[in-house]
Amino acid sequence: MSAPHLELLHALPATATPGRLPLLFVHGSYCGAWVWAETFLPYFARAGFAAYAVSLRGHGGSEGELSLATLSDYVQDVRAAIGHLGGRCILVGHSMGGIVAQHCLSEGNEVAALVLMSSVPPSGLANSALTLMMSSPDLMVQFGLLQSLGPSAVSGDVIRRAMLSDATSDAEANRLLSRFQTESHCISLELMSPPPPRRPVPARPVLVLGGTSDPMIPPSDLRESATFYNADLEILDGAPHGLMLDSAWWQPTADRILAWLAAKGFSATH
Repeated sequence: MSAPHLELLHALPATATPGRLPLLFVHGSYCGAWVWAETFLPYFARAGFAAYAVSLRGHGGSEGELSLATLSDYVQDVRAAIGHLGGRCILVGHSMGGIVAQHCLSEGNEVAALVLMSSVPPSGLANSALTLMMSSPDLMVQFGLLQSLGPSAVSGDVIRRAMLSDATSDAEANRLLSRFQTESHCISLELMSPPPPRRPVPARPVLVLGGTSDPMIPPSDLRESATFYNADLEILDGAPHGLMLDSAWWQPTADRILAWLAAKGFSATH
């Protein structure tokens, strides 16, 4: 079976820096590359990075069967996007896209550095699901409706509480919700206990960041990821799950990533 045609959004700096590695952003469940195009792609381009975002198969403008897509399929999609960029990049994964990115880091040396934003940890979502079930059972119900019936069946207020802070207006939250979609049934089950990623050899720089007001990825999951990769860890007090979409948090999050890239030498050429 041939690989599906994938949507690859981008924003490029006004002046290219020869040798500087591009950034590739990988979205989470229920959305597409558009979540990065809202703020992150143009912001990182203004900071001098060629910034790209891929829509995994069946998401956004990408072709491909969605309902039966697996973690392995999504890893194949990201690796295809990396190849399109020239074979080496800095990978940034959010939520489900974080565990996809971890598996890409495990294979080969194309990923020079990894940023995990509100990411599914190496062990999967079992701990997160239990935490969410106990603390916010209504969110579990709403995500079940989103999975089975799509965004028109979902309460904007509840999904807003899952993804965004109070700084994001109701109108903006509703606009974003209208762009969400269903997710693969296979991946939804697989993420509960995914195959474990392998630590890369040699080790590469990893940044783990997330927020204390994220109901889906608790700080304990962030610490698990950071321990697994011996990574730098930033837990942002009050930050929500949708770090790249939230009105109050997208720029502080982006600035932290830029500062980390500079500290690791990735603002220079490689």
